[in-house]
Order: sequence, then C-alpha cells, then structure tokens
Amino acid sequence: MTNKNMIDLQTLVEETGAESGLSFNIDGILNESVNLEYDGNVAAMIGMILKMCLEMSEDVNNGDLKQVMIKNNDGIVVASKNQDDNCIALLSKDLSKMGLLLRRMDSVFNN
Repeated sequence: MTNKNMIDLQTLVEETGAESGLSFNIDGILNESVNLEYDGNVAAMIGMILKMCLEMSEDVNNGDLKQVMIKNNDGIVVASKNQDDNCIALLSKDLSKMGLLLRRMDSVFNN
C-alpha cells in the first residue's frame, strides 16, 4: 500500500471492537496484522476468496467486487478491497457486531 492509502489497522480494530484484523494484497501477501495467529495463512486464504469472488462477479457482470462477508456459527469475517487490490479484513467472534463491521468496512477505502 502506498502511504496515502495506509489504514491504521490497530485503530480500525479498536473502533469496531473486532478481535483481529489484517491488511494484505489480493494475492494474499500480508502487510500487517493485529492480534492474529497464523496471519500469513489467513491473508493467503482470504486473498484467494476475494480473488475468486472478484472473478465470479466479473463473470456474471455484477460489477466490481468491493466486499466479502463470511459468517459462521462462531464469528464473522468482513474483507474489503480497493481498486488497487489492497485488502483489509476484520474478524470478530461477536455476531452482534456484524452491522458495525459491515458499515465501517464499507467506508474503509472511501469507496
């Protein structure tokens, strides 16, 4: 990420109450993580999910992919990407924070 696109990941995690977060590119190359074990593996997996969803979105002519949400019984992952394929993901075990995470992540890259 260039300096003008830098996100204060620690502040983003604190503002949303997420347990952890990471910044990476769509190829899964980790830039930074907060409170996350195996952060390189997680960045690679979420990057692959974003890339696959981006390709699917293009194949069905639904426009440019901006955000992916993964919800399971024990938590939520919200990942966003910008036009330069820089990505941010937040992870929370508190499903009641879903609305806050989605709203805040929707504006993280000002898109």
